[in-house]
Amino acid sequence: MIWRRWWQRLAGGQADPQRIPEAMWSQVLARHPFLAELSAPELARLRALSSQFLADKEFTGAHGLQVSDEMALAIAAQACLPVLHLGLHWYADFKGIVVHPGAMLAPREVHDEAGGVHHYTEELSGEAMPGGPVMLSWEDVAQAGTNEPYNVVIHEFAHKLDMSD
Repeated sequence: MIWRRWWQRLAGGQADPQRIPEAMWSQVLARHPFLAELSAPELARLRALSSQFLADKEFTGAHGLQVSDEMALAIAAQACLPVLHLGLHWYADFKGIVVHPGAMLAPREVHDEAGGVHHYTEELSGEAMPGGPVMLSWEDVAQAGTNEPYNVVIHEFAHKLDMSD
C-alpha cells in the first residue's frame, strides 16, 4: 500500500484538499471531464471529500495489480460524487476497496421455487457488499469519462448509498 504511506506522509494524517498535488488533481479532472463540469465550489467540495476519502479508506490491488496514487485519487473523486452534498458518513460501513485488473468472476448460487439449486459464474465489473468492501475492475474504471455511458465507480458507490438505507 504505497499510496497509503504517501498519503499519510503528505497529509500528516489530516484530510486536507490542498495536500492533493495540483498536477494530480488536474490530471484526474482531465481524464474524467464529467467531474470538471462541476461548479468551482462543487469542485472544491469534491477535492475536500476526496482527501477525506483517501485518508479513511484502504485500497488493495488484486491479482498483482499495484494501485497507484493516481488510481486511488481517480476512484476517490468518482466515489465522492454521489455524496457530494450528503457527506462521507454515508460510506462509514466499510474500509476496503479492492481493485482488480479486469472483470471478476463470482460464483453464484440460486435456489428456484421447486427447491433446485443452480450454480453459475457471473462476470462482474464491480460489486458492493453490505458492510464489506467495494470491488472494482480497473479496466472498467479507466473507461469512465470516455464514450462509454457506464461508470462502475459511481454505480457501485450508489449501491453503497442504497445499502445504507
